[in-house]
Amino acid sequence: MDDDRVEYTVEYQDTNGILYFENVKASNLSEAKVQIRQRLPDVFIRAVTIVPNQNEDEQ
Repeated sequence: MDDDRVEYTVEYQDTNGILYFENVKASNLSEAKVQIRQRLPDVFIRAVTIVPNQNEDEQ
């Protein structure tokens, strides 16, 4: 279900040492890592963090 998916920021490093950050929607932390690894198998995943909810109604 889409409602169970959370947005994660995945920090990864390529073989040249360049750091990248990418937001992905996944049901858990492991799935977020898998989404990056499927597209970029040679990168080193350094961190995965949950993106905090930003309710636009709360201002």
